[in-house]
Amino acid sequence: MINFEKRSVTLFLSFMVLATTSCVIAQATQTETAANKSTANQDAAAAGKADTDTDADADLAAMDKAAAAKPADKGAPKSSADKSSAPKTEDDAQQKLIKQLRADAELRNEQLSAKLAAMKAENDQLRLANEVAQQKQSQALQQLQAEKGKLEAELALLGAKDSTAAAPDKAKIESLQRAQKLRDAQLTDELSSLSAEQNRLKQNQDVNAAKLQAELAASKAELERAKVAEDMLDMKSRVKIANLKREQDQLSAENGLAAEKRRAEQSKIADEQMRATAMAQTTTAQITNRDAEDKWRDAVNAPPTYTMEPFKDGVLTISDRKIELDGPIVTGTADNVCDRIDYFNNQDRTKPIFVVINNSPGGSVMQGYRILKAIETSDAPVHVVVRSFAASMAATIATLAPHSYAYPNAIILHHQMSGSAVGNMTDMEQEVKTMQEWERRLAEPIAKKMGITLDEFKAKMYSAKKSGDWDEFADKALQLHWIDHIVNEIREEGIRKKPTENRMPSWMFMMKSDVKGSPYMSLPPLEPYDCYFMINPRNFYRVDGR
Repeated sequence: MINFEKRSVTLFLSFMVLATTSCVIAQATQTETAANKSTANQDAAAAGKADTDTDADADLAAMDKAAAAKPADKGAPKSSADKSSAPKTEDDAQQKLIKQLRADAELRNEQLSAKLAAMKAENDQLRLANEVAQQKQSQALQQLQAEKGKLEAELALLGAKDSTAAAPDKAKIESLQRAQKLRDAQLTDELSSLSAEQNRLKQNQDVNAAKLQAELAASKAELERAKVAEDMLDMKSRVKIANLKREQDQLSAENGLAAEKRRAEQSKIADEQMRATAMAQTTTAQITNRDAEDKWRDAVNAPPTYTMEPFKDGVLTISDRKIELDGPIVTGTADNVCDRIDYFNNQDRTKPIFVVINNSPGGSVMQGYRILKAIETSDAPVHVVVRSFAASMAATIATLAPHSYAYPNAIILHHQMSGSAVGNMTDMEQEVKTMQEWERRLAEPIAKKMGITLDEFKAKMYSAKKSGDWDEFADKALQLHWIDHIVNEIREEGIRKKPTENRMPSWMFMMKSDVKGSPYMSLPPLEPYDCYFMINPRNFYRVDGR
């Protein structure tokens, strides 16, 4: 009886173990099937993503191809700036809109690709979690199988044991049953937990897959809308380009006609300019010829003649070797006369030189003496001519010149030297002695030429006039040997060009008025040891400050 009970207990335990093991194996198999189904769903979602990516890439490639084809369509020749600027601006705006849509689509595709990559990573994590759970289930199943084998071995061992051990075996069986129930409960809880986790992961995968599919569908719809909009814009752009091309052809034709007309006008203008230029050149040539003729008429074109005997039969011929001595003889006058005497000598030392005195009251004895020495030492003969009036130093130059001439009515005037002295008595005495020496050096040669002494010369001055200003007309001066010849005609061979200017004597620029309003001529101050030797009625010539 005991053996029967023992054997019944053993069979019952074996049955329980086998039943529990079968349940665990069935649950493990169901879990593995669900995991494989979840993996298949993930693979399908990944394949859907790849298909979606492929469709998006294809749409983007189509958009890029359409965008690349547009510049070729829009490469038509440009029309004139006035009529094509507005369509070109609209076309640029459309191009910008297409580029913006393409950029938005590419950005959206990149965002979707990033989301797909994140979901793929999450799917990989779920797949890894499923594999870990499967490994755990496999390990648990192996442990259960091992325990089952162990229990079967123990049952076999118990069946072989002596029935005498029935009571302890029963207690042991009860203990094993309790342990088995506890183990079954633990296994059941673990399987339930694993099943719940697996179901949660599957639900998450399904939700993510659904969201991904929805986003892919929305992105594909958006890409299709962008493509449709781009196609519409492309169609509008092509229509506008065709219109612009027609306008450009029309403008080209108009421009061609305008260019032809402009070329005809330019040719006409060029012909007119050529005629005007020819007329201007003809006029310029005529003006040039007329100017040349005027210059020819205004100049003596025959070469000048120089005679070694300028005075013949009462006619004096003056060449262009002429020096004028007019106005007061002051500082700078000697430079003007002497430089020209030197120049004419350097030019030709044989041809006569002429010093012409039109009207001169005399002046500085130092300046006059330099002129006398230049006349005396000149290799070329110097002829002095008095036309109107020569007094004092100017009369001395005419009288002491080797060749002197005068018109019959010209006046020659000689008198004593005049001047002033300042300072103490000794200073004034020395200045008077200096002036007396100047008088002796200049007046003695004149008296000698007249054939009288200096004292007789001075006595005759005051005999002629109480003031001592001895003036004579040229015919009387000829008798007194003040001049050498009377001329009735003077021929100016040196005037080679037509006179065009009215010359004013330089001394007129020194005219002033005193406090009473009386006009006078201001003479420059004399150099040291110099004095004025000139006729001065009514105190017309004055040295300022004296």
